[in-house]
Amino acid sequence: MPRGLFNWNYSDVIAFLKESGFEYFEDRKGSHEAWVNKETGAVVEIQFHGQKSFVPRTLETMIRQSKIDKKVWRNWASR
Repeated sequence: MPRGLFNWNYSDVIAFLKESGFEYFEDRKGSHEAWVNKETGAVVEIQFHGQKSFVPRTLETMIRQSKIDKKVWRNWASR
């Protein structure tokens, strides 16, 4: 379970993005996937880590790519 910006894994990020209007777009190089929000045009590239948590710096990159305020991510994690 994520706490703030810590302990987010692939499943958590995907669940958040789906609830935020993102859809799977395509596989990218290696174990990366692209998810797109057709309304905003935002594209988030996610590396599949299984259940391993993303380091905060990697999560920060995904947050920037999503164009969704960091507070929204934190609030989702605290539910």
